Amino acid sequence: MASGTVKWFNTAKGFGFIQPDDGGSDVFVHISAVEQAGLRGLNEGDLVNFELEQDRRSGKLSAGQLVVTGQGAAPPRSGGGGGGGFDRPRGGGGGGGFDRPRGGGFGGGGGGGGGGGGGGGRPAGDPAGAGAGTVKWFNPTKGFGFIQPEDGGQDVFVHISAVEQAGLRGLNEGQHVAYDLEADRRSGKTSATNLRVND
Repeated sequence: MASGTVKWFNTAKGFGFIQPDDGGSDVFVHISAVEQAGLRGLNEGDLVNFELEQDRRSGKLSAGQLVVTGQGAAPPRSGGGGGGGFDRPRGGGGGGGFDRPRGGGFGGGGGGGGGGGGGGGRPAGDPAGAGAGTVKWFNPTKGFGFIQPEDGGQDVFVHISAVEQAGLRGLNEGQHVAYDLEADRRSGKTSATNLRVND
């Protein structure tokens, strides 16, 4: 397992980079790897262990199986410039980019977590209520499933990250659970979070 320091992570865009301790090239990290670790985002300066994996889409190496081993300081809320993304010019400060010398390139430096919620890049989704219901099905291999609400409403999506955050390995069909609802930042649909198993 490799180790490194989070160079920057933009929760709104869903990716960032880790600077490996061995001094090699920066390693891309996607939001899906972060969510699989049960996290909502990473902070600049977080110390992490990770496995190098080949991205199925791009074929390039990326970080997977993340474990945060130390907390970095939360990015500053104001001042300094900071970095835009690959589609915007950099502000004042910040670093270079993906395999490029300092001074410009694919990522810019990490400023304030991009549009990710100003409080350290770990924003919660928009609260949308709470509920309880029965697990309709859950597939741990695919990483998601659905809960049938006891009030008879539309089935509620549940992601593996919510299950893991509850300290569970999976959910069983017919299991009764309580949950909070939040609006998914990508799809806008609601999903279950803060799961509690009701035995």
